[in-house]
Amino acid sequence: MRLFVDENLSPTLASTAHDRGYDATSSRDRGLLGLSDHALLRLCVEEERVLVTENAGDFRALCAAAGVHPGLIVIPSSAGARQRDLLGACLDRIEVAANAAGNEPADYMLNRVVEIDANRTIHDAPLPP
Repeated sequence: MRLFVDENLSPTLASTAHDRGYDATSSRDRGLLGLSDHALLRLCVEEERVLVTENAGDFRALCAAAGVHPGLIVIPSSAGARQRDLLGACLDRIEVAANAAGNEPADYMLNRVVEIDANRTIHDAPLPP
């Protein structure tokens, strides 16, 4: 699974993903700060990258309209260490669910949103439903 960390989250989340064996990059790493939401989603679709963001509202709508997208992980804004913990919990959930379905994580995330809140409650659903 390939991930793209939006500019509104810590770019250290890419390292968290790397530590788990995933290909990950961020808006800051790529020099793409200020990229519009539409352009960012288009880039993620072209590069087959799951978008990691805190911007649930805008990206839920954009992903639903895209038809086919590589997936969306939504993490609330918080201190960097807390964001890394929350991303780790999401990756755990994705890996377990993918394994149970007999899929790779990237295949499992296709047209899916995994969202975690500050209490570590995870919601996992198709998008669009």
